[in-house]
Amino acid sequence: MSQFNWQQQTIVLTGAAGGLGQSLAEALSQRGARLIMVGRTSGTLDALAKRLNQTPFLADLTQQSERARLLKFITEQGAAVTGLINNAAVTHEGLFGNATADDIERVITTNLMVPIALTHDFLPVLSANKGWVLNVGSVFGAIGFPGQSLYCASKFGLRGFSEALNRELLNSDIHVMYAAPRAIKTSLNNGLISRLNTTLKTKQDAPQRVAQQLATQIENQSWLRTLGWPERLFVRLNGLWPEQVGRSLKKARDTLYQLLEEYRDEKH
Repeated sequence: MSQFNWQQQTIVLTGAAGGLGQSLAEALSQRGARLIMVGRTSGTLDALAKRLNQTPFLADLTQQSERARLLKFITEQGAAVTGLINNAAVTHEGLFGNATADDIERVITTNLMVPIALTHDFLPVLSANKGWVLNVGSVFGAIGFPGQSLYCASKFGLRGFSEALNRELLNSDIHVMYAAPRAIKTSLNNGLISRLNTTLKTKQDAPQRVAQQLATQIENQSWLRTLGWPERLFVRLNGLWPEQVGRSLKKARDTLYQLLEEYRDEKH
């Protein structure tokens, strides 16, 4: 494999205004890549893009018309896109039974449908430039975790899509990758999840550290990278022995219910 050249990379990064997105934008900019930074928070996005001397693009990618507008913008810019990072994600905290129809649509659309649709839109562009796709998933794309049913569903789906597409395009000019970070210290994990992580003493990585590891994955063009230990072991065990992992998560489930009771008491 030829040496990876960051200066020749033009990358579309979704979720660029989020915690991991900002760290990714910084890490990739430092390496010399050109970025088209997509986000929904104009102030944060514009300020970051200006500081990094990159291109911001404000859009709600859950809308097909907005995805079409992004593709049109790139075409008009004459940008030879070589990489697509599907990083944008949302979550729903708490029990699945308490989720609304809007919660279900929001999580599944943002975390799964949008990356699939964007990847499909960009396939011709990436093929022409011998490009790549990195889908940012989660260890919860391989381990069903209590209190994260919707998030797990979306990330299990993203992992399956990435794996199948990687095998489908194995002999093509497009390389598909999937990254599975463990808990990250960002606003996505605030609230109930933050309390659960603290109570269970779950390790959380700084977004800057995760961004550096994802940049290394891109540079090496590695199909799969699961970040964190013992999370990597749990992912393997869950594939081989899900019943045992399920039993080991009993404490997490019980703690979740306890925290939910505390939340209810705080509200009254």
